[in-house]
Amino acid sequence: MIHKNWQELIKPTQLVVKPGPDAARTATVIAEPLERGFGLTLGNALRRVLMSSLQGGAITSVQIDNVLHEFSSVAGVREDVTDIVLNLKGVCIRMDVEGPKRLSISAKGPGVVTAGDISESSGIEILNKDHVICHLDDGADVFMELTVSTGKGYVAADKNRPEDAPIGLIPIDAIYSPVKKVSYEVHPTREGQVLDYDRLTMKIETDGSLSPDDAVAYAARILQDQLSIFVNF
Repeated sequence: MIHKNWQELIKPTQLVVKPGPDAARTATVIAEPLERGFGLTLGNALRRVLMSSLQGGAITSVQIDNVLHEFSSVAGVREDVTDIVLNLKGVCIRMDVEGPKRLSISAKGPGVVTAGDISESSGIEILNKDHVICHLDDGADVFMELTVSTGKGYVAADKNRPEDAPIGLIPIDAIYSPVKKVSYEVHPTREGQVLDYDRLTMKIETDGSLSPDDAVAYAARILQDQLSIFVNF
């Protein structure tokens, strides 16, 4: 009798992944049929894990030549250091290696410094190369040393300052999550002649370092591992 608790529940017979306009970043994932109520249960659990628990890469600190703190300005650079730090937060990174790692930017004006000017190393890829970091006037030059690392969720800047941090190192808030947006809807669906089941539809957007369908798969695996401790037979 015990096995009927899980064996007689309806399980999804299909998982449909519909790529969005940018297939590497957006997709709609549909699972059906689900027992009534399971659409909300699974949708909420998967969304929370997708937004908080997947590993990603981010810039965690920057050191700019001749700059002592984030409230400084750099000669010939239109943005102040605070704006540069904000722009560095928007750089999307795919890391296939453990951090922390060091990257750098070296540029001369006039011109625009973008994420594509960051020196890449083995196992590290800059995804949004057109992302603007700062603008240089004629005759200006800038050199930055960046620290990138892997992690999950959000880590405040003060947590990214090492104890032996040199003077001039500016820690940065790290948003590691590769998932940018997740929404879900639950609608009735049919199984045979019965219209009493759920269809779960999830819309997912990532930063491109992880495909939406892989993100869902990793989130489901995390839930599977977390729940396994509750199974006592």
